[in-house]
Amino acid sequence: MDAIRAKEKFNSLKSEYNMKFEVKDEQIEVALAVINGRNVLGLLPTGYGKTLCIVLSTILSDESMITLVVSPLTSLIDDQISSLRGFNFRCTKIGSDTDKDDILGIKEGLFSFVFSSPESALMPQWRSVFMSDSWQKKLKLIAIDEAHCVSEWGESFRKEYQRLFELRSFFDVPVMALTATSTKEVKADIFKYLQLSDECTDIVFKSPDRANIYIYNSIKESIDRVSEIFCTLKDCLGLKAYIDGIKDPNNILIEMFHKSTHQDSKDRILKEFKLKESRIRCVIATVALGMGLDIRDVDLVVHIGCPKSVLSYWQEAGRCARDGRQGLSLIIYDMFTVSLKNTAKDIAKIVQNKDNTCIRTQVLSLLSDQKTVASLSVSNICSGCDLQHCDCSYCRCCSVCIEKCPCQKRCFFNVQIFLNQEHEDDKN
Repeated sequence: MDAIRAKEKFNSLKSEYNMKFEVKDEQIEVALAVINGRNVLGLLPTGYGKTLCIVLSTILSDESMITLVVSPLTSLIDDQISSLRGFNFRCTKIGSDTDKDDILGIKEGLFSFVFSSPESALMPQWRSVFMSDSWQKKLKLIAIDEAHCVSEWGESFRKEYQRLFELRSFFDVPVMALTATSTKEVKADIFKYLQLSDECTDIVFKSPDRANIYIYNSIKESIDRVSEIFCTLKDCLGLKAYIDGIKDPNNILIEMFHKSTHQDSKDRILKEFKLKESRIRCVIATVALGMGLDIRDVDLVVHIGCPKSVLSYWQEAGRCARDGRQGLSLIIYDMFTVSLKNTAKDIAKIVQNKDNTCIRTQVLSLLSDQKTVASLSVSNICSGCDLQHCDCSYCRCCSVCIEKCPCQKRCFFNVQIFLNQEHEDDKN
């Protein structure tokens, strides 16, 4: 099956799965690789639809077969299962809380998609399931989401990811590894620890650039009071922090999400924040909020302090503007957070930006090849325009490039204008 026929087949079947979107070329390419018996590494941007690559391999081949999906976070797994059930697929997850009926269904091969954390997938109690006749006959793919977690170069490193090659000893099936952020070192680790060979593995690459996200870095003398931001916001807003001024926990517009947040509160916040008409306007969070969560309508991502690495920064910035709207990624930092031992040198160099060069180009030079970086050269250069706020490529890129705009209307992404505009949109 070639790409043209694959796309035609998807278009003829998508109504059966309640899918109302167009498939992308790279998604088809990733799916076709495993259908043709090849391993594949999909390097695709944040918000691009990596889960659909896994789904396509089923739609275009045989829904009666099983796909084992390894994913790093429970919240991400729950999000993926919810999405797939919306497409009428039978799916479940394995873990300590898997109920008896699902365990029986897993053993009998009744689910098209079985999700697992790396820790659960490697537990001895599941080996007998994996070795059963139904799994040996029906498993067609091992999909490893957020594959960059295999690498010690990244902040998201998970030791158990480096043992996932053990699953391959149970099944002679292709491996699909997916990630949005990968340096050369991370890519090498993915091949090494998943035991992928160059001869048997295809690489599908799409530039990780998110052109609809404006990048703004701002240095402050100190950010010591950042821990007070939640209380400060609530105090300043008063009753305005609640819907209709009714002081009730279920009406609050600002939420906090961190490692110590009670699980019930985490579930409630995630469920509400993903709604199109969510009451939550702002979530103040640590990295515990999780990678890969597909919340489409986030306008603004603010990093308080220097991110830990380029990989984590681009993952987190990529949670913004996934529906194609104009978004803003803002880093507010001081020199203390830049100089911390656990701050990687690559992101520290970019944030300090002593050479005053394009922030986007610096980030993507670490995540892409030189050909991709060269294609980022700013086009549509302004030579004077009639717009109230200039809309040229310089003004849409970053807080360094905007200073190069010659028309002196460098206000398109004045942060205050952006925030005021979003506030007006909310009122309308």
